Amino acid sequence: MPETDAARKDKEELLDSLSKGLALLRLFATGVGRLTMQDVAERLEVTRAAARRLLLTLQHNGYLEQDGRFFALTPRVMELGYAYFASMTLPQLARPYLQALCADAGESCSLGVLDGDAVVLVAREEPHQLLRVDMAIGRRMPAYAHSLGRVLLAGLDPLAREHYLAATTLRKLTPFTVHSRQALTRLLAEVEHQGFCVLVSELVDGYAGISVPLRDQTGKVVAALGLSMVLGSRAPAVLEAEFLPPLQRAAAQIEAILRSR
Repeated sequence: MPETDAARKDKEELLDSLSKGLALLRLFATGVGRLTMQDVAERLEVTRAAARRLLLTLQHNGYLEQDGRFFALTPRVMELGYAYFASMTLPQLARPYLQALCADAGESCSLGVLDGDAVVLVAREEPHQLLRVDMAIGRRMPAYAHSLGRVLLAGLDPLAREHYLAATTLRKLTPFTVHSRQALTRLLAEVEHQGFCVLVSELVDGYAGISVPLRDQTGKVVAALGLSMVLGSRAPAVLEAEFLPPLQRAAAQIEAILRSR
């Protein structure tokens, strides 16, 4: 099939040398222990000179080691998958603390991450109660209208936060949803300053949430931990007084694990 103009233009934007370098690493991922320069040239369909440059570049950066004619991976290559590995295991690492927090608070406890303009639940624990909200793991919700999402948005750098506010359609989901960009900007700055968010009736009328950020060893906000509950006759200040201390203790315990990894 002939290559379209759009496909050709996209291809021109790619860095061929990087693509070849990644292809070389994938060769080792197939289970090959060692490769020679000739092996690389044949398998990647490049010249020996190109194969040599690829191998020496990866060796220079510490991802390959040389023994005579042969090249092999070093343990440093594990760095390339560390961030993804860490994010995938966070729900498992946090689960005992979510369970303890849920039992202590008697309310639903969730762990969420930001994905585009949505907050996604990656872990959840619920108390034994009759009245529940459908919040299954994997559920996507508008970040601006959920306490988990608002904490995550407050943790973005200023440019990323500005981009979110400019690109996202803010809908009035309940009579109480904050859907003004100016008002949301002020609220996010407030959440960033105080380190937590209490949100009432903005996603589902009659329900409330309180959330705090989870930071990795560099201080970056990588997830949010929160409690959600039926508001009833309680005021937001009561929710803060009752639930913020145990929420912060659980967050500190999870962050200690993240920092030790």
